Amino acid sequence: MALNVTLEFKKRLQKGGIAYGQTIGPGNDPEKTVKALKDFGFHFIMMENEHSLLDKETIYKFIRAAREYELPIWLRPEENSANFRCFLDAGVNCLMLPQTDTAEAAAAAVSKAYFPPIGNRGSGIGMSPYLMDGQNPDQMPLKEVLEYINNNTALFPQTETLRSIGNLQRILSIDGITGTMVGTNDLVIDIGDIPPKALRGELVATPFVEGKLREIARICKATGKAAGIGGIGPKGLSKWAKDGYQLFSLGYVLDGNVDKLKPKIDEMKELVAKVMGK
Repeated sequence: MALNVTLEFKKRLQKGGIAYGQTIGPGNDPEKTVKALKDFGFHFIMMENEHSLLDKETIYKFIRAAREYELPIWLRPEENSANFRCFLDAGVNCLMLPQTDTAEAAAAAVSKAYFPPIGNRGSGIGMSPYLMDGQNPDQMPLKEVLEYINNNTALFPQTETLRSIGNLQRILSIDGITGTMVGTNDLVIDIGDIPPKALRGELVATPFVEGKLREIARICKATGKAAGIGGIGPKGLSKWAKDGYQLFSLGYVLDGNVDKLKPKIDEMKELVAKVMGK
């Protein structure tokens, strides 16, 4: 197993690099799905537990496949206060925390996700070979073990409400917060005043919503944290690369439909290159 895959991913973001990810729901073969996404050019995968029915054994198989193909594996838990520690101890690298509207909620997640001196995570070291990427923690100094796990952990609270935007500067200033992912559909719903016949894509493109998305990008830039976005198609997503968004989530893998996703990432890469003038 390769070492420091998530640490290198975090360094990529710190240097301003673009990353594409895919959310995985139920009904998929772990080995086939992860291999295909790696071959297509995705940079991370995310297991979806907030809105889909994924069991822990399946997620464990995805962790194993993610290690084999050297992709950081994320989890969106059911709630931002959910007991996600067992997933981290099994080898999940990153949490995308839903509806994290306050700095206090973000700080509580940091406390559970990181070992000292960043947080106060309980020790499940040795429960999974994937937590240390195959290294034997019994043959390493404990401080070195804790530092390795902290380096390969990331947290992305989601920005999904006007309240979370108002608190975003404080949220992103917390040590251990890597960046934010915008939940565009939830943000639209939170803003409200939805016309009866409006489609999701139309609502995301309204001047008010786009102004809020630019505000999020400015706050991320000011705090030196990464901005991510999902919930819309490649055309809608790609234009935000110019505003500083770095992470793009391109939809869901459901019931074995992974092969249908290659055109999406190909289109996304082409559009981002045009937007960035490359």
